[in-house]
Amino acid sequence: MAALPSYAEEHLAGLEPAALIDLMRGDEDRVPRTVIDTCARRGDAMAAALQDLAARSWAEREAPGAWWLRLHAVMILGLIASEQAGVLLVRLMRRMSEAGDDSLQDWLAGYWPAVFANKPDAVLPVLRELCADRGLDWYIRTNAADPVVALAERRGPEALDEALAWVARIAADEEEDWEMRLSCGNTLLDFPRPQYRSLLEDLAKRQNGFGVHFSRDDVERAYAALKDAPDWRGRDDPWRFYRPEAIAARQERWAREDAEENEDDIADVDDDLFDEPALPYLRPAPKVGRNDPCPCGSGKKYKKCCLPKEGEAR
Repeated sequence: MAALPSYAEEHLAGLEPAALIDLMRGDEDRVPRTVIDTCARRGDAMAAALQDLAARSWAEREAPGAWWLRLHAVMILGLIASEQAGVLLVRLMRRMSEAGDDSLQDWLAGYWPAVFANKPDAVLPVLRELCADRGLDWYIRTNAADPVVALAERRGPEALDEALAWVARIAADEEEDWEMRLSCGNTLLDFPRPQYRSLLEDLAKRQNGFGVHFSRDDVERAYAALKDAPDWRGRDDPWRFYRPEAIAARQERWAREDAEENEDDIADVDDDLFDEPALPYLRPAPKVGRNDPCPCGSGKKYKKCCLPKEGEAR
């Protein structure tokens, strides 16, 4: 395997935002953490340089470096504690939903509370506006709801109660997308409050088939424990993506998957595809519990990873 990229701090410090962006495009998923930190230290100047990612349309098929740059942009903006960075993050969430970029959404699912953790309260209305936009897919909307509740939790019990009441209104809305309602129900299960138990029991009763988000037994267990246990508490460091060992492990994974694919499909593979690294994919999942590790290997719980995409409509 080729040596991983490495840059002197002095060299990075002398680069303009545009040059840093070009560097990240070239390094794809091998960008070292020093580059991300250098970009974040530029603050709103770097956020301004990344505005174009949210402003323009995303092509269905782009060079790998352009795709990875979107993920790097989220990671950089997550380190910038400003309203401008937070608003741009919301715009990027909207863009990835409009573009149907499921791979990027899967990479970031569950990490949005950490990415928004340092943002000012002024960002909350923009997040809530995205959650309320029924023109978007339910998946990005529920991912936006997570940081709303997480930020409220940090502000104290009163703010958390207000945020949970907001989530409950979505879960109870018969005009709302069914998957969105069930995802909000999952959030309420993570914060079991007596006033929402009947709502959760009703939602559980109305589910059937393989894609059950939560059952009546899940409701019973949550209210027996009466413990706040949101998933995001265990995913507070998305920037471990840039650890050298994580980068090396990805390169080994891509090479292994490419080799396996070549063995199976060598007669059908177009030569130009060999120049592109594999993007994350989801393997077929057996029936597992909502709180079990997801069989796709993401490290996330099943309910926050593949389960929502396999749910059946009401």
